[in-house]
Amino acid sequence: MSNKAIILCFSLLLLACNKKELLFKNPTSQETGLNFKNTITPTNELNILDYLYYYNGGGVALGDINNDGLVDIFLSANQEKNKLYINKGNLKFEDISKKANVLGNSSWNTGAVMGDVNGDGLLDIYVCAVVGVNGFYGYNELFINNGDETFTESAEQYKLDFDSYSSSAAFLDFDLDGDLDIYLLNHAIHTQESFGKANLRYKRNEQTGDKLLRNDGGSFTDISEAAGIFGGINGYGLGISIADFN
Repeated sequence: MSNKAIILCFSLLLLACNKKELLFKNPTSQETGLNFKNTITPTNELNILDYLYYYNGGGVALGDINNDGLVDIFLSANQEKNKLYINKGNLKFEDISKKANVLGNSSWNTGAVMGDVNGDGLLDIYVCAVVGVNGFYGYNELFINNGDETFTESAEQYKLDFDSYSSSAAFLDFDLDGDLDIYLLNHAIHTQESFGKANLRYKRNEQTGDKLLRNDGGSFTDISEAAGIFGGINGYGLGISIADFN
């Protein structure tokens, strides 16, 4: 065997040994059934110059809403309707948004989160919205799981129907009483150049200020001020992470 042939065989052997399985795959929407698209259409009246959060996108919430052991997907959109996809296994999903009654009524949805609000063993969905600016209408919506892959919008009943500038929310049990409380992240809509006096941070603003909401079993109570949560007009929150740091 010639030296060239030996070198070629050795090189092929090395390549074969170094070949690794891909850690991730990128299946198409046709393969998975996940055909969601957060389409936004800029206009002269509504664009990135008028609203600083214009391109921040919607929200994603993952959880097993029907307790079949598979992770389902909820997607909120800015100018489109919400989508709920049931996991059928093997990376196949079914869009049940309409029959599940989770399309939503707000014109600009943002973050979404899943949690068992009423402690019945079923995941519910809380969807944030921006309301009261640039013609945006609606309110934050709470979809209570009925246990049959349908939901009932119940934000008003639980006192969670805020019509403010909400970015996202997170569930937590801060008082360790066994039920889920909510941290609601809101945001300012003015530019950074218009901060004003520093003490504005300490003056609560219902539209822009963050909120800590205690679950009292059937409804939530805003305890933000008593808990020391800052809620001024100069908050620019984008995300939330809950942890026991100490």
